[in-house]
Amino acid sequence: MSNYAPDIVPINLIERKPDSNQYRIVGKGVTVEFLVDFIHDPNWTVEQIAAGWGLTPAEIYAAWAFYYEHKDEIDENRRLNRAFFESLPSYREHLENKRRKP
Repeated sequence: MSNYAPDIVPINLIERKPDSNQYRIVGKGVTVEFLVDFIHDPNWTVEQIAAGWGLTPAEIYAAWAFYYEHKDEIDENRRLNRAFFESLPSYREHLENKRRKP
């Protein structure tokens, strides 16, 4: 029997945003939640995403891996955020209401 114990090397590319339940790429404003939308989008390659948002392929793949490790939590956060934004009146509705008030 071998006494081999592998060294586990963490990839520290993801951090939790301060005072938030969202995760982001370390030192960047791009959230894991945002990058999730690109996982299965055939119109966006990793290279295009990287160029468009100043990321490296490693950062993108780390975000996607992190998502799959925390899928339930992140999906729930995304659902809550979507519900919040859908509950807001549209900008046009806001302007019309503002115009109606004396």
